[in-house]
Amino acid sequence: MSEKRLKNTIFLMYLATDAYMRRHSLTRTEFLALDARYSIVKFIGECPDIFDSMTESEMVDELDEYVAHAA
Repeated sequence: MSEKRLKNTIFLMYLATDAYMRRHSLTRTEFLALDARYSIVKFIGECPDIFDSMTESEMVDELDEYVAHAA
């Protein structure tokens, strides 16, 4: 992975997780516990191209769907 792509992926991870925490009123600790259970950040990192074209709201919807199916 090129450095530019890695930086973009990390930025998308930040955007998506921050939006997810805001929508669900989660603290960072609560999100990290959820991530430990469902590997949310890893999911974003595995398919950054999908998240790259989404709005923040769409990112959260995608993560909600991922968590629901992983549960």
